[in-house]
Amino acid sequence: MEKKKTPFPIKIFDDFSKREIISFLEIVHHSVEAEGEEAIGHVLQLIKKVVPCEKVIAGLVRVDRQSKSHRFSKIINISYPSNWIHLYLKNNYANVEPVLLSHISTFGTQTWTNAYAAMSPHGKNEFIEEARSFGLKNGITTGAFEPGRGIGSFFSFAGEITNDNKRYAGVLEYLGHHLHQALMKTTAYPPSSYDYGNALSPRELSVLNWIKNGKTNWEISRILGVSERTVRFHVENIFAKLDVSSRTHAVALAVENGLLAEPYQHVASAV
Repeated sequence: MEKKKTPFPIKIFDDFSKREIISFLEIVHHSVEAEGEEAIGHVLQLIKKVVPCEKVIAGLVRVDRQSKSHRFSKIINISYPSNWIHLYLKNNYANVEPVLLSHISTFGTQTWTNAYAAMSPHGKNEFIEEARSFGLKNGITTGAFEPGRGIGSFFSFAGEITNDNKRYAGVLEYLGHHLHQALMKTTAYPPSSYDYGNALSPRELSVLNWIKNGKTNWEISRILGVSERTVRFHVENIFAKLDVSSRTHAVALAVENGLLAEPYQHVASAV
C-alpha cells in the first residue's frame, strides 16, 4: 500500500518574515545533511538564532510501555546549566518532571506552561521553583517516537519562547521531525536487554562514580593514584561500552540503570 503523503504545513509560516523563513529552510537543510552529534549541535545553535530560546537540550529516551518505565539513551546538552543536570539526576526528576512525562506519553509538541498546569499539587511548587532558579521557566518540547524500536526523541527549547508560543510551536514541531531523523542516525543503541552493569569493570565503575560527583580527569587521577592518561583511557572505554559521547550522558545512563550505588555528592563543576 502506498504511504499517504503529508501535505506541506504552509500555514505555520504565515506570520514569519522572508528572512526568518530562509533561516528555517537552512535549518531543515542542515538537519537532512547532519552526520553526527556535532552537526546536530550546529543545527540546534542555528535554531537559537531565530527562535527566542536561551537554553537548549536534546536526546533520545527509551520507553517500555509494558513496564511503564523510561530512561535516557542519549543526551546532547547545548546550553542547559550543568548544575541543573546534576540536580535533576540527583533528585530523579525524570520520574516526576511533568514535561518529560507528558512528552513520553504522546511525543507531541507541548508548551511547558500547559504541562506545569496539569501537574499534581504534590511536589509542584518545589519542582517548578527549582527549575525556575536555573532559568528554566518557559519553553517548548517536541520530538517523535518509533514504536518498533521503543525509542523516541526530545528537543527542549527554554527561554522567553512561550511569550509567543503559538507562533513558534508549529515551526518547532515541523523542524523536530527532521531533527529526530538526524538524531536517530547518530546511535546504534544497545537492545533493552543490554547488561550495562556487567559491561563495565570495577575500575570503570569507580571512575564513573567520580565523574558523577563532578570530578575532572585530573582530580580522579589524584584520588585513584593513577596517571591522568590512565583515567582518560577508562573514560574512553566507558563511553564506548555505554554508547555515549559525553560525561553527562554516561552519568544519566548509569543512574537510570542503578550502576552507581554510592551516595551522590553535589559538586558545582561542569561535566
